[in-house]
Amino acid sequence: MNGFYDMNLIDRVSQDIANIFEEIGLERELGVLQYSDRPDLSDFQCNGALKAAKILKKNPREIASMIKEKCEKLDMFSAVSVDGPGFLNFQVSDQFLLELLSQLDGASPSGKPEKIIIDYGGPNVAKPLHVGHLRSAIIGESIKRIARSLGHDVVGDIHMGDWGTPMGMLLAELEEMYPNWAYFQTPFMPSEDTKNPPFSSTELNGLYPQAAKHYKEDKNFAQKARQATAQLQDGDEGYKALWQHFLTLSIESIKADFSMLDVDFDIWLGESDADPFIDAMVQDFLDRGIARESEGAIVVDVSRPNDKHDIPPLMLRKSDGASTYATTDLATIFQRVKDYNPDRILYVVDQRQDQHFVQVFRAAAKAGLISEDKLEHVGFGTMNGADGKPFKTRAGGVMRLSDLIALAQEKALQETGFSEGAITDEITKMANAIAIGSIKYGDLKNPRTSDYIFDPNEFVKFEGNTGPYNQYQFVRAGAVLDKALDSKAQIHKDIEMTPYERNLAIKLIGFAEAKEKSFKRKLPSDLCDYMHDLSRAFSAFYKNCPIATAEDTALRETRVQLTGLTHETLRETMDLLAIPRPEKMIRNNVMG
Repeated sequence: MNGFYDMNLIDRVSQDIANIFEEIGLERELGVLQYSDRPDLSDFQCNGALKAAKILKKNPREIASMIKEKCEKLDMFSAVSVDGPGFLNFQVSDQFLLELLSQLDGASPSGKPEKIIIDYGGPNVAKPLHVGHLRSAIIGESIKRIARSLGHDVVGDIHMGDWGTPMGMLLAELEEMYPNWAYFQTPFMPSEDTKNPPFSSTELNGLYPQAAKHYKEDKNFAQKARQATAQLQDGDEGYKALWQHFLTLSIESIKADFSMLDVDFDIWLGESDADPFIDAMVQDFLDRGIARESEGAIVVDVSRPNDKHDIPPLMLRKSDGASTYATTDLATIFQRVKDYNPDRILYVVDQRQDQHFVQVFRAAAKAGLISEDKLEHVGFGTMNGADGKPFKTRAGGVMRLSDLIALAQEKALQETGFSEGAITDEITKMANAIAIGSIKYGDLKNPRTSDYIFDPNEFVKFEGNTGPYNQYQFVRAGAVLDKALDSKAQIHKDIEMTPYERNLAIKLIGFAEAKEKSFKRKLPSDLCDYMHDLSRAFSAFYKNCPIATAEDTALRETRVQLTGLTHETLRETMDLLAIPRPEKMIRNNVMG
């Protein structure tokens, strides 16, 4: 099975209803359907007759009855009814659903493909990944995969923080600790000793908190750090050689952490990669009057008369000559346009950075780097603990991402009943898949703009709206297919379906719609909702409809095909969300 289901059921049905509205002299838009509020009574409903009544100055039930009469001639419906003041209800026929199901395999993505750059992940060099990096990484990865499945040409850029004040803090701290290091001598003389890092990744990670504390408490040191930042950005050879060690060790660590989440990037660029463009860009902004000097600094005015709150000028250069995050973001836009000429650039970054991106986007448009409608800040809320505050360790510190994963693995072993005694490689592999699935689904199922409570005890459960529940339905469908061993099974279009089969069929046909909706809104939660609805529909179908043991051949083959389509759709949905697909799920010595 191909897995590309590009058929949108509601659009397909709405098209024919719109034709009927047009036949009687009404706007096609009045024929748009929506899913029924009472799926036990009908599949779709339409309130177009109520709106048409106002236009034609007729009784809405009279208009609805006229449309009903025409709709009853269409083979796609088994029942059409008028309810209340003029609501139209539609029940799609079993044969129409079965025909659509038989066409799912092999469909292709449609629509005009776009070149899209997604800026996500955004870790800082010399700092271990922590829970604050989780949301950007997994939301961005999912949006990237969904966009690609729809045919877009997508480039994922990690855009590391490797060029700002934190780098100057580290350099100044090391210079105070080890003033005799060759990196701090003038002129800098490279040697065999300076080819390798003079510290380990662990030592580097421990240095940042120390330097940050020093920077906060000592004004003189803070000035040294700012000066070191400016010297680094000016090309100081010793500083740059030491900074390169920061970068090398950090990338190794970052790749290891993100690989556990199945998150990867097409390009590993940072703020430093935009540095070669900054001087010319700043001068160009000044020459064209885009930027101006202000108290020794260089700024770009970005406020507009209709702003609801004050938008301060964008700081392009500090008074000490150092660049800002806004400077490197603008230079990065210049670089991306030069290298890729994208149709869109998406920034998956904490929504608390909204004003920063308003400034950057307006400045970029003002300077003619790119039109503002091609830039989008895909903001997200915070992951909180039970106290409603950002998730912390028991000691009150920021939890490392690797520790969060280890915590979820421990909870997964407890949930499956394997927390004690000998643990085989198979159990470990399963627990890891459940742990990662629980973390990612527990996050992604929430609308990205919302804050949410991270509860590992709830997230690893096999019941409810959880990652393991969806993983279990995938494993269950696979087990059914393994037992069926019917490679020649096909969908028979003349059978009469039960409500469980109908519900599952409608969910399967809705996959393309779910993908399109999820990407359009940049909400992986929409795809999570779809996956959970599909899992629930399959669970009800599995419990109420014998599959491999059905006596009627046509019924058995159709149910096997429904199971196969479910397995394939869950597979693709989990891949789009980068959620692991376990081969087995064993709990209390019972295989799912």
